[in-house]
Amino acid sequence: MDNDIRRAFLKYIVLTVISKKSTHGYEIIKTIETCSKGKWKPSTGSIYPILDYLVSEGYVLSEEIDRKKVYTITAEGSVALEEMTQKKAELLNEIAMLIDSITEGDCT
Repeated sequence: MDNDIRRAFLKYIVLTVISKKSTHGYEIIKTIETCSKGKWKPSTGSIYPILDYLVSEGYVLSEEIDRKKVYTITAEGSVALEEMTQKKAELLNEIAMLIDSITEGDCT
């Protein structure tokens, strides 16, 4: 279950990491691992398809530097990240309210 929840937020997390600084895939993995205090290290098989998606949507640019693909957020990506941030907050609030209603027996 934990991995399912993490995967649901991975696109948002990857775009957030790129918004802080231009970076490459391995560094994104290491950043997530470090920020999660070692509790989560996404695989390359989950990161690179997301990076490809973000490039295809125009949210990030990819350029080869020193034989590494470096990803940089675009203006369109910044707008998308703002929207994702708002939706994330709304979703987490909705989930918390739902769990509270069920726990407190208010929905029967």
